[in-house]
Amino acid sequence: MNVKKFFELAKEKGLEAAELVIQKNKSIEMSVYDESVEKYTLASTINVLARGIYKGKMGFAMSEKDDKTTAQYLVAQIKMSAGVSETEDLSIIFEGSPKYRKKSFFNKELATISESTKLESLFTIEKALKKAHPLITSVSTVQYSEIESDYKLFNSYGLKLTNKQNYFYYGTWVVAKEGDDVKSHVEVFLDNDYSKFDADTFVKKAADGVIEKLGGKPCATKDYPVVFNPKMTASLLAAYLTSASADRVEKNTSLFADKLNERVASSKVTVLDAPLTANLFYRYFDDEGVAKTNKPIIKNGILQTFFHNLSTATKMGVEPTGHGRNTGGRISVGISNITLKPGRNDFDTLIKDIKEGVFITELMGLHSGLNTTSGDFSLQAAGFMIRDGKVAEPVNLITVAGNLVKLFNDVKAVANENELQLSSYTTSSILVKSLKIAG
Repeated sequence: MNVKKFFELAKEKGLEAAELVIQKNKSIEMSVYDESVEKYTLASTINVLARGIYKGKMGFAMSEKDDKTTAQYLVAQIKMSAGVSETEDLSIIFEGSPKYRKKSFFNKELATISESTKLESLFTIEKALKKAHPLITSVSTVQYSEIESDYKLFNSYGLKLTNKQNYFYYGTWVVAKEGDDVKSHVEVFLDNDYSKFDADTFVKKAADGVIEKLGGKPCATKDYPVVFNPKMTASLLAAYLTSASADRVEKNTSLFADKLNERVASSKVTVLDAPLTANLFYRYFDDEGVAKTNKPIIKNGILQTFFHNLSTATKMGVEPTGHGRNTGGRISVGISNITLKPGRNDFDTLIKDIKEGVFITELMGLHSGLNTTSGDFSLQAAGFMIRDGKVAEPVNLITVAGNLVKLFNDVKAVANENELQLSSYTTSSILVKSLKIAG
């Protein structure tokens, strides 16, 4: 796209300031089932997002095509959108931060691995899984996904920022049966360095993951000390942190509305906004062009700051935190690249003093069974009993109930796994003092 032409036209048509985002994505989606290709898709997309201030109001526009008419279309749409805007968000186009910590963790080698090599690996994995254990009855899918994103932001103040990312993941869904007991397990491997993927290790983890669930039964209904694995910790933490969004504070739907600089979690809990961590989700600016930094959100249980975009920060008289997210129709507050500071001890040490507890590895119904406004939740779960400091028999068809505020205030310890999730959160297992488990 002719970026210069867009800004010239924006000025000519009376826009006070303007911003242009060009995002190009490439993706590979492959999956196999029963020794046949189930899905094979190679796709390239482009999204052009534009914002501009016209007569003091912010207007938005977007296009999925990039040709000689795009600039004219975008400017016209911005003017029309601004004319009917009723948002209470402030109209701000950012001039730029004093300093940006630009780095790239884009792995050029990933694209040099042929599609045929990646597809063949799926058949190899499927075949190995079917032979991995006699109780494995089916492999519902084996998939490979690869994402490459090229994001460019420009504005009429001369700001030009670029960010390029890529990653891949393998996933499989395995089913095992013993008598009338049928269990399934999903295994995922995420990285952007293809050389780190080991198919044999992946197969073993997937096979072990489904076999160890067989024989699971409900446990007795009562209060137990509960341990959540890193993936479940990430899900619960993501739900909890929505209350730290200044958007929700403004709307009076936040659990943290009057809790700034006060305790919102156990002293064992330190949550970092960590976009500059050296991993495949590294991002040094937000969707408004504000520089990102690593900083504590919750430090030893005390809430340090809310997540802000430019509008919420200006209204509250604070500095923006680099959490503006362009949703195509407005700038919201986006939360990603979160790290739960790991503890000193490993998982075995975390559970060694638990006489009887529950280790939860699956939570179902997070969207329907968890109320982020009240913090109350009642979720179907599965996992394992903990007996005398060891992981014991599997449990399923259980329900865990409680409140997010109490849960995070009752965290007794955080393990040291530090696992990166597909959500971009980096988390560890946590030990919660007590939760109601219904069998």
